[in-house]
Amino acid sequence: MKTFNIGELSAKSGVASQAIRFYERENLMPEPERTQANYRRYPEDAIARLQFIVHAKQWGFTLDEIRELLMLQDANGDRAEAKRIASEKLEKIRDQIRNLSRIEAVLSRTLDECSGEGPIAGCPIVEAIAHEG
Repeated sequence: MKTFNIGELSAKSGVASQAIRFYERENLMPEPERTQANYRRYPEDAIARLQFIVHAKQWGFTLDEIRELLMLQDANGDRAEAKRIASEKLEKIRDQIRNLSRIEAVLSRTLDECSGEGPIAGCPIVEAIAHEG
């Protein structure tokens, strides 16, 4: 079986060596085998695992959620659990979208209302931010 040192794994996966070590500490990556000189040696499937982590992060999953998904994958777990995790994530994303849409509407309105001239006192942008809290 072909193995890679951390630099090779980094180059093949596009993930920085420091991030790979971080993922190991966070138990997202299994502890790699070590040579007699104590160098890490990673199996080929480490590339796919790192790419899964990167993609999941891009989708907004937290490290804890990614860890759960990886544990399910490692244990050949139940799809229902993966669906639960994804459903919870989708609801959080929808909440964020609603919140961002509300902020976008207020910001758009206050930009239209602000003349961009004069003192800051009474500025509709500042007033909206102060009262949105």
